[in-house]
Amino acid sequence: MFHRAIICRLSVIAAVLLIAVPSRALLAQTGTISGKVTDAATALPVADARVVLAGTTFEAQTNRTGDYRLTNVKPGRTGVSVFRLGYKAKRDSVIVVAGQTATLDIAMTQSVINLAELVVTGTAGNQERKAQSALVATVKTADIIRDAPITSVANLLQSRVPGVSLSAQSGTAGTATQIRIRGASSINLSNQPLLFIDGVRINEGQIGSGQAGQQFDRLNDLNPEEIESIEVVKGPAAATLYGADASAGVIQVITKKGRAGSSSFEQNLRLETGSSELVNYTPPDNYARCTAASVVATSTNPLCRNQTVGTLVSDNPLTRVNAFRKGEDRVLNWNARGGGQNYGFNLSYGSQNTAGTLPNNRYNRYNVRTNVNYVANSKLNVDVGLGLTQSQTDLPDNDNNGFGWLGGGLLGSPLTRNDGPTGQLTQDGWFGVRHYNAINSIQRRLLTKRVTTSVTANYTPTSWFTNRITGGMDYANDDQRTFLPKNDSLWYGGLNDGGNNTSQSRGAERYTFDYLGNMKKGWGADWETNLSFGLQVISSRNNLLTANGIGFVTNSNNSVGSAAQTTGGGGFTEQRQFGYLSQLQIGNQNKRFLQVGVRIDRNSSFGAAAPSFVLPKIGGSWAISEEDFFRPLAGIVNTLRLRAAYGTTGRSPNPGDALTTLVAAPFNIVGSTFAGAIPGNPGNSDLKPERGTEFEAGLDAGFFDNRVSAELTYFKKTTKDLIIARPIPPSLGFQTNPLANIGSLLNSGVELALNINALNTPNVRWDIRAGANTLRNELTSLGTVLPFPLGGAGRTIVGQQLGVMVSKRIESINEATKVVTVSDTLAPMGNLFPTFEWNINSTVTLFKNLRVSALLDAKRDFMVQNFTAFFRETQIVRSNLRIDTTALSARERLRRYGNPTPGQPAFVTNKGNPSTVNDVIDAFLERGDFVRLRELSATFTVPNSLARKMGGVVDGASVTFAMQNIKLWTNYSGPDPEVNAQTGAFSRQDFLTLPNPRRSVLRFNFTF
Repeated sequence: MFHRAIICRLSVIAAVLLIAVPSRALLAQTGTISGKVTDAATALPVADARVVLAGTTFEAQTNRTGDYRLTNVKPGRTGVSVFRLGYKAKRDSVIVVAGQTATLDIAMTQSVINLAELVVTGTAGNQERKAQSALVATVKTADIIRDAPITSVANLLQSRVPGVSLSAQSGTAGTATQIRIRGASSINLSNQPLLFIDGVRINEGQIGSGQAGQQFDRLNDLNPEEIESIEVVKGPAAATLYGADASAGVIQVITKKGRAGSSSFEQNLRLETGSSELVNYTPPDNYARCTAASVVATSTNPLCRNQTVGTLVSDNPLTRVNAFRKGEDRVLNWNARGGGQNYGFNLSYGSQNTAGTLPNNRYNRYNVRTNVNYVANSKLNVDVGLGLTQSQTDLPDNDNNGFGWLGGGLLGSPLTRNDGPTGQLTQDGWFGVRHYNAINSIQRRLLTKRVTTSVTANYTPTSWFTNRITGGMDYANDDQRTFLPKNDSLWYGGLNDGGNNTSQSRGAERYTFDYLGNMKKGWGADWETNLSFGLQVISSRNNLLTANGIGFVTNSNNSVGSAAQTTGGGGFTEQRQFGYLSQLQIGNQNKRFLQVGVRIDRNSSFGAAAPSFVLPKIGGSWAISEEDFFRPLAGIVNTLRLRAAYGTTGRSPNPGDALTTLVAAPFNIVGSTFAGAIPGNPGNSDLKPERGTEFEAGLDAGFFDNRVSAELTYFKKTTKDLIIARPIPPSLGFQTNPLANIGSLLNSGVELALNINALNTPNVRWDIRAGANTLRNELTSLGTVLPFPLGGAGRTIVGQQLGVMVSKRIESINEATKVVTVSDTLAPMGNLFPTFEWNINSTVTLFKNLRVSALLDAKRDFMVQNFTAFFRETQIVRSNLRIDTTALSARERLRRYGNPTPGQPAFVTNKGNPSTVNDVIDAFLERGDFVRLRELSATFTVPNSLARKMGGVVDGASVTFAMQNIKLWTNYSGPDPEVNAQTGAFSRQDFLTLPNPRRSVLRFNFTF
């Protein structure tokens, strides 16, 4: 009731603020400021610059020609500030006369570092970058999309921000991407960052597809063309504003807004066509030796017929039936942007239609978004946003799936080839009877319809008191199904051959209310304080209904209700989070800053009686280059800021994890069936959120007239009270082990971001962006819990990375006796997470019209479990390395397969105990280090004089040819060390996984 009362009162305040519109009489007493923003070096217009009226909520944005307009400005001398990523912030003033228009043209100087830039995410009080004690990374999406082959938010983040690591699960279109910010901070809870759009938290995460490998991903619902910028909160900056769930970081998406005051209208059209190919991948052949039955003249096996017994034959079902195709991409994006005297609008439509490299792999997405911003007066502005999405993903059976495309193709036997009259009813070289038609007919589909809304009101009743109120919701409705069609060829086995439809209807709702107030007070000429306070409420609800139908009369009528046998189920979860925050920021001479803050969180996962979670934060920032004593160095080091911050975040368990539950179960004692219950979750009333404390320190520096910038950060993040399942005796009858706060974990490292304007002449410009980061991830305690498996070959071992890959280590190989000796216990073999990553992007602009850009990145010091090779060589033997005894050296055969002597164990431990190939897998744990030429593009901007000749309606045009995944350098023996066939957080396993394809894109952009 207390929370509801607060929300009601704040809602009333918000309503009052929203109707506080000024009278016409007041509007008549104001003037207007207009002008043009240009580049000081080239005199070219600067588009998308933010023009802000000092001390008010007034803000305008320059259009393509650099023009802006600010209306309803009070008479007198007025300060104006201009911000644009890649330029120094510029401030100027102009005298405004009531009823007249004052002209103020501003020339901006290019700079790769900008301490005056405003940061939206993770900040309160003074939002200038130089006032922030923790680093918030900004990705300017428009500058990336204009050149790179971008179709998803994951593409936008890939190799752009040090400390943010992305890994695709597979090379199929529409599959999920794993995102890690500064390593992994939890074992049982999510390590995915929180996702916000315009201040509203949305539904994030992955959805199981019904197979062990690929998953669906809600992040794919977002259209990159709708995004103005992305801000990534990696450390203590998340503590105050985002609270107990922000230990894995926060990604804030800021969508494109209108241009209030610009009195302009501009349209942009993007047309794109592309293709994808597995140019560097050929699936390996399957091998076998002909048997006596297969070599006779009447044999139906075309490979062995009339051969000698023991002949080595091979087959490749995937290439034989041309299973792989050339994928296609079709992208259309239209955007209209403009505004009037006191309003702005942005309307966009986007569609993406992608066909993957496997026949039944498709991804289609349609987006509509509109944002309207209204400037009521100098005290109030309102932003309203609405986004609509429909996406449909068809994932093929593949990846960690023995009966999928690669499973069926790579595990089949050449001895089952059959060219007889009934060959199509046999395996015919595939694994099982499930071959091309059977696999291609399986449908794994997710249809999502999604609505996202946001309303933000900024109210400044006085120059020292600002208020921001944000509310919104994200609702996603999923229709998911897995359909195996009815067939008479025994494709799927048992009742499934009569047809099987498993359907799920899922609703995911998330509501956000956020209030942030700030009181600013100047103390003389040198001191300033900002006292911020606020409330955040997030409510989530998830509903799930499942139904299964088996046995259909016809495939054209395959709804669950039409099946001969039907079953169903369902459930829901609900969670509410409340956060109260306060922060005091003290500034001295606008160059020395101290921040102290605290957030108090409550979460319904723990019940009403649970104590609050307190999250403190402290930090400081010092723009040392603005000190007088620094002036002698200003010729070389133009900008230097030192910063440090400490904060506490966490991660709350899932709804109900702390509660003791029962599971329904039927019982029959007297001939009638009744509903009963059995123990479910034992619960834990003492369960708390995981607590993460993080310290970071670093510097931002600009050199040589700010043509070179560097951001250097050291971080150390410690997670305590890890939530781990504590084993209990099975005799207690519970279905699961209780969760408890046990153990601790450490992540630390160094991050470096460099921006270099290497050359800047009237006809040639060369820009270089580079980034690098290290990571030390270590499990420091498991409490009383013994080490346990953690995904694939991973394990929890104190003193090692989470999920460190393990095997019984080979100690010696005796080629004479063929005895292979191994360690007695599982030993750490290599890291799951790369300990070093780097990237470099180089862009050259020639004669202002031609841009050539390339992105190179690398990951080092991590392992990949080549489970495809392990399975084909030791479990279902199809590899020539195992079958052909001459393919490997004698020592390597012993290393991979152990002692071949009959009656002898494959491996022997130091203590003389036998071990098998399932225990000794270090030959199949390979270094995954790689360097990849990720992107390469060339963009030609049509000169304006030629563009205007295109029917007189085109103001600008450009054409781009771009490629993705061009070249891979690695010693890994599999096709791609970057993919992961396992859906778990702690696995890097290549098992029947499709590699990333090479994409080629031709794009046309038009401005009207």
